[in-house]
Amino acid sequence: MRGAADASWPAQMAYGRREGFLGRVGGGFRALMRLVLPVATLLMSFVAVYLYLDTPVVFLGRDASWLTVGHLLLPVCFFSVHLTNRRYGPSTAFAQVVLALAVCVAFVMFAAPRLTDYVPFKIVPELRVALAFAGAFLGASFLSIIVFDGARGPRWWLAPLLGMVSSVVFFALIYYPAAYAGVASFTHQMLLHMELLTAIAVLSLIPYWSLRRVVRPLPGFGGY
Repeated sequence: MRGAADASWPAQMAYGRREGFLGRVGGGFRALMRLVLPVATLLMSFVAVYLYLDTPVVFLGRDASWLTVGHLLLPVCFFSVHLTNRRYGPSTAFAQVVLALAVCVAFVMFAAPRLTDYVPFKIVPELRVALAFAGAFLGASFLSIIVFDGARGPRWWLAPLLGMVSSVVFFALIYYPAAYAGVASFTHQMLLHMELLTAIAVLSLIPYWSLRRVVRPLPGFGGY
Protein backbone atom coordinates (compact mmCIF):
# COMPACT_ATOMS: atom_id res chain seq x y z
CA MET A 1 0.00 0.00 0.00
CA ARG A 2 1.14 3.51 -0.69
CA GLY A 3 1.99 5.68 2.27
CA ALA A 4 0.14 8.88 3.18
CA ALA A 5 3.08 10.97 2.05
CA ASP A 6 3.08 9.30 -1.34
CA ALA A 7 -0.58 10.14 -1.87
CA SER A 8 -0.33 13.78 -0.81
CA TRP A 9 2.99 14.90 -2.29
CA PRO A 10 2.96 15.05 -6.13
CA ALA A 11 6.73 14.94 -6.47
CA GLN A 12 6.82 11.48 -4.95
CA MET A 13 6.16 8.36 -6.95
CA ALA A 14 4.28 5.25 -5.94
CA TYR A 15 5.44 2.92 -3.19
CA GLY A 16 7.71 5.46 -1.53
CA ARG A 17 9.93 6.19 -4.55
CA ARG A 18 10.81 9.86 -4.82
CA GLU A 19 11.19 11.61 -8.12
CA GLY A 20 14.43 13.55 -8.17
CA PHE A 21 15.10 17.02 -9.49
CA LEU A 22 16.49 15.75 -12.78
CA GLY A 23 13.43 13.56 -13.22
CA ARG A 24 11.13 16.52 -12.76
CA VAL A 25 13.18 18.64 -15.18
CA GLY A 26 13.15 15.83 -17.70
CA GLY A 27 9.40 15.41 -17.36
CA GLY A 28 8.85 19.13 -17.90
CA PHE A 29 11.11 19.13 -20.94
CA ARG A 30 9.28 16.15 -22.44
CA ALA A 31 5.95 17.89 -21.85
CA LEU A 32 7.29 21.04 -23.53
CA MET A 33 8.59 19.15 -26.54
CA ARG A 34 5.25 17.37 -26.82
CA LEU A 35 3.64 20.76 -27.41
CA VAL A 36 5.89 21.81 -30.31
CA LEU A 37 3.96 20.09 -33.09
CA PRO A 38 0.44 20.91 -31.75
CA VAL A 39 1.29 24.59 -31.27
CA ALA A 40 2.94 24.79 -34.70
CA THR A 41 -0.11 23.17 -36.30
CA LEU A 42 -2.49 25.59 -34.63
CA LEU A 43 -0.32 28.56 -35.62
CA MET A 44 -0.32 27.41 -39.25
CA SER A 45 -4.12 27.18 -39.06
CA PHE A 46 -4.24 30.79 -37.84
CA VAL A 47 -1.98 31.83 -40.71
CA ALA A 48 -4.26 30.09 -43.23
CA VAL A 49 -7.30 31.89 -41.82
CA TYR A 50 -5.50 35.23 -42.07
CA LEU A 51 -4.11 34.71 -45.58
CA TYR A 52 -7.55 33.98 -47.01
CA LEU A 53 -9.44 36.76 -45.26
CA ASP A 54 -9.47 38.75 -48.50
CA THR A 55 -10.60 35.84 -50.73
CA PRO A 56 -14.36 36.12 -51.20
CA VAL A 57 -16.71 33.14 -51.28
CA VAL A 58 -18.41 33.76 -54.62
CA PHE A 59 -20.75 30.76 -54.80
CA LEU A 60 -23.04 32.06 -52.02
CA GLY A 61 -24.17 35.17 -53.89
CA ARG A 62 -24.58 38.78 -52.82
CA ASP A 63 -26.11 37.98 -49.44
CA ALA A 64 -22.73 36.58 -48.41
CA SER A 65 -20.49 39.09 -50.18
CA TRP A 66 -18.78 39.84 -46.87
CA LEU A 67 -17.88 36.18 -46.33
CA THR A 68 -14.37 35.03 -47.20
CA VAL A 69 -12.53 31.74 -47.40
CA GLY A 70 -10.77 32.70 -44.16
CA HIS A 71 -14.11 32.69 -42.35
CA LEU A 72 -14.74 29.12 -43.52
CA LEU A 73 -11.28 27.90 -42.52
CA LEU A 74 -11.89 28.61 -38.84
CA PRO A 75 -12.92 24.98 -38.08
CA VAL A 76 -9.42 23.91 -39.10
CA CYS A 77 -8.14 25.59 -35.94
CA PHE A 78 -10.59 23.71 -33.75
CA PHE A 79 -9.83 20.51 -35.64
CA SER A 80 -6.16 20.86 -34.66
CA VAL A 81 -7.14 21.26 -31.01
CA HIS A 82 -9.36 18.16 -31.17
CA LEU A 83 -6.55 16.03 -32.56
CA THR A 84 -4.31 17.15 -29.70
CA ASN A 85 -7.07 16.38 -27.22
CA ARG A 86 -7.54 12.94 -28.75
CA ARG A 87 -3.84 12.14 -28.55
CA TYR A 88 -2.66 13.78 -25.33
CA GLY A 89 -5.79 14.71 -23.41
CA PRO A 90 -7.40 17.99 -22.32
CA SER A 91 -4.45 19.41 -20.36
CA THR A 92 -2.16 19.41 -23.38
CA ALA A 93 -4.96 20.78 -25.59
CA PHE A 94 -5.50 23.66 -23.14
CA ALA A 95 -1.77 24.40 -23.18
CA GLN A 96 -1.75 24.28 -27.00
CA VAL A 97 -4.44 26.95 -27.26
CA VAL A 98 -2.91 29.24 -24.65
CA LEU A 99 0.62 29.01 -26.06
CA ALA A 100 -0.50 29.53 -29.65
CA LEU A 101 -2.50 32.64 -28.73
CA ALA A 102 0.44 33.89 -26.65
CA VAL A 103 2.77 33.50 -29.65
CA CYS A 104 0.29 35.41 -31.83
CA VAL A 105 0.04 38.26 -29.31
CA ALA A 106 3.83 38.43 -28.96
CA PHE A 107 4.23 38.51 -32.74
CA VAL A 108 1.71 41.31 -33.17
CA MET A 109 3.24 43.38 -30.37
CA PHE A 110 6.94 42.94 -31.09
CA ALA A 111 7.64 41.40 -34.49
CA ALA A 112 4.91 42.72 -36.78
CA PRO A 113 5.87 46.44 -36.51
CA ARG A 114 9.43 45.61 -37.55
CA LEU A 115 8.37 43.47 -40.50
CA THR A 116 5.92 45.87 -42.14
CA ASP A 117 8.57 46.97 -44.67
CA TYR A 118 9.28 43.37 -45.70
CA VAL A 119 5.98 41.51 -45.29
CA PRO A 120 2.85 42.85 -46.99
CA PHE A 121 0.23 42.59 -44.26
CA LYS A 122 -2.92 42.65 -46.39
CA ILE A 123 -5.48 43.03 -43.63
CA VAL A 124 -4.97 44.71 -40.26
CA PRO A 125 -8.11 44.20 -38.15
CA GLU A 126 -9.24 46.79 -35.64
CA LEU A 127 -8.24 46.24 -32.05
CA ARG A 128 -11.82 45.49 -30.98
CA VAL A 129 -12.23 42.88 -33.73
CA ALA A 130 -8.89 41.26 -32.88
CA LEU A 131 -9.72 41.10 -29.18
CA ALA A 132 -13.17 39.72 -29.96
CA PHE A 133 -11.64 36.98 -32.09
CA ALA A 134 -9.06 36.06 -29.48
CA GLY A 135 -11.60 35.98 -26.64
CA ALA A 136 -14.18 34.05 -28.65
CA PHE A 137 -11.63 31.53 -29.88
CA LEU A 138 -10.22 31.03 -26.41
CA GLY A 139 -13.64 30.44 -24.87
CA ALA A 140 -14.81 28.24 -27.74
CA SER A 141 -11.64 26.16 -27.59
CA PHE A 142 -11.97 25.58 -23.86
CA LEU A 143 -15.61 24.59 -24.28
CA SER A 144 -14.81 22.21 -27.13
CA ILE A 145 -11.99 20.59 -25.15
CA ILE A 146 -14.30 19.92 -22.22
CA VAL A 147 -17.10 18.61 -24.47
CA PHE A 148 -14.71 16.44 -26.48
CA ASP A 149 -13.15 14.89 -23.41
CA GLY A 150 -16.53 14.25 -21.81
CA ALA A 151 -17.92 12.61 -24.95
CA ARG A 152 -15.11 10.08 -25.42
CA GLY A 153 -16.46 6.58 -25.84
CA PRO A 154 -17.15 3.69 -28.20
CA ARG A 155 -18.87 5.96 -30.70
CA TRP A 156 -15.76 7.47 -32.29
CA TRP A 157 -17.72 10.22 -34.06
CA LEU A 158 -19.53 11.59 -31.01
CA ALA A 159 -16.65 13.44 -29.35
CA PRO A 160 -15.35 15.24 -32.48
CA LEU A 161 -18.88 16.08 -33.66
CA LEU A 162 -20.07 17.55 -30.36
CA GLY A 163 -16.75 19.24 -29.74
CA MET A 164 -16.66 20.88 -33.16
CA VAL A 165 -20.31 21.96 -33.24
CA SER A 166 -20.16 23.42 -29.74
CA SER A 167 -16.98 25.32 -30.57
CA VAL A 168 -18.20 26.95 -33.80
CA VAL A 169 -21.62 27.86 -32.34
CA PHE A 170 -20.06 29.35 -29.20
CA PHE A 171 -17.50 31.24 -31.28
CA ALA A 172 -20.14 32.86 -33.48
CA LEU A 173 -22.36 33.77 -30.51
CA ILE A 174 -19.47 35.48 -28.73
CA TYR A 175 -17.44 36.95 -31.60
CA TYR A 176 -20.08 38.89 -33.51
CA PRO A 177 -21.67 40.74 -30.55
CA ALA A 178 -18.24 41.46 -29.07
CA ALA A 179 -16.88 42.80 -32.37
CA TYR A 180 -19.89 44.62 -33.85
CA ALA A 181 -22.53 45.35 -31.19
CA GLY A 182 -23.40 49.04 -31.26
CA VAL A 183 -21.45 49.55 -34.49
CA ALA A 184 -23.23 47.56 -37.19
CA SER A 185 -26.01 45.04 -37.65
CA PHE A 186 -24.56 41.56 -37.34
CA THR A 187 -27.44 39.12 -36.80
CA HIS A 188 -27.67 37.95 -40.41
CA GLN A 189 -23.92 37.52 -40.74
CA MET A 190 -23.70 35.68 -37.42
CA LEU A 191 -26.47 33.20 -38.25
CA LEU A 192 -25.18 32.54 -41.77
CA HIS A 193 -21.63 32.06 -40.55
CA MET A 194 -22.84 29.77 -37.77
CA GLU A 195 -24.81 27.62 -40.22
CA LEU A 196 -21.86 27.26 -42.57
CA LEU A 197 -19.44 26.46 -39.76
CA THR A 198 -21.84 23.85 -38.38
CA ALA A 199 -22.01 22.18 -41.80
CA ILE A 200 -18.22 22.18 -42.02
CA ALA A 201 -18.07 20.75 -38.50
CA VAL A 202 -20.13 17.76 -39.64
CA LEU A 203 -17.96 17.32 -42.73
CA SER A 204 -14.83 17.42 -40.55
CA LEU A 205 -15.72 13.91 -39.38
CA ILE A 206 -14.34 12.63 -42.70
CA PRO A 207 -10.72 13.78 -42.16
CA TYR A 208 -11.02 12.93 -38.46
CA TRP A 209 -11.97 9.35 -39.34
CA SER A 210 -9.09 9.10 -41.82
CA LEU A 211 -6.60 10.24 -39.14
CA ARG A 212 -7.79 7.95 -36.35
CA ARG A 213 -5.11 5.34 -37.07
CA VAL A 214 -2.40 8.00 -37.38
CA VAL A 215 -3.28 10.02 -34.27
CA ARG A 216 -3.91 7.32 -31.68
CA PRO A 217 -4.76 8.27 -28.07
CA LEU A 218 -2.16 7.60 -25.42
CA PRO A 219 -3.06 5.03 -22.75
CA GLY A 220 -5.79 6.35 -20.49
CA PHE A 221 -7.57 8.48 -23.08
CA GLY A 222 -9.50 5.76 -24.90
CA GLY A 223 -8.58 4.14 -28.18
CA TYR A 224 -11.68 4.93 -30.18
